[in-house]
Amino acid sequence: MSTSTEPQSAFTGDVDPAMYEQYRSISSLAVTSLLIGFISLVTILAIMMAPIAVAGIALGIWAIITVRKNTATQTGLPLAYAGLVLSTLALVAGTSRYVYEEYINLPEGYEVIAFGLLQEQPGQPVGQPVPDSALELDGKQVLIRGYVYPHAQKSGLTRFVMVPDFDTCCFGGQPKLTDMVEVRLADPLSVDFSFNRRKIGGTLRVHTDLKKIEDLTGVFYELEADYVD
Repeated sequence: MSTSTEPQSAFTGDVDPAMYEQYRSISSLAVTSLLIGFISLVTILAIMMAPIAVAGIALGIWAIITVRKNTATQTGLPLAYAGLVLSTLALVAGTSRYVYEEYINLPEGYEVIAFGLLQEQPGQPVGQPVPDSALELDGKQVLIRGYVYPHAQKSGLTRFVMVPDFDTCCFGGQPKLTDMVEVRLADPLSVDFSFNRRKIGGTLRVHTDLKKIEDLTGVFYELEADYVD
């Protein structure tokens, strides 16, 4: 009586194992991994979508491990690998593009500032409408990143309001006064409205009295812009 412990094939007799290939199911994890991989490509244009790419990488690895453990019943390894590659490519390309645009591809001669410097600061005197950090920038050449505030005119804008985000204005409200910068572009510059974040550079003017503008309460900040990207 044989006591051999050698593994036995799942297929016996004269049956060709290849005929059972048609009965193996495609792994749903592998398919999902590929789908997420395609969706994650948007990370290349919008870095805030990076979590999708990270999730795609994790799902791709999980799918590969799962399919390998269940080769007798599942297929789809190429799909899982494709999803993993796409998600990894999206994350690397998106991160590289973000770093390039934010820290490398900058024009010379401008001081890069954030909207945070225009906001109320700790210890700011009561009744002072703009912080000292903003007053110190008056008349300086600055570069600031933000979005074109929604306007009735959508193309060929030479004068518009710039905001740090769409959190308020997209729901019908007006942004905080210190969240708005009136931009006036030098000829022949112009922009079209979009949801893309822009870099705009020029001379910043800071007002201590509210400057009235059309359709809005007013602004404390003006930017005489000679650069837009």
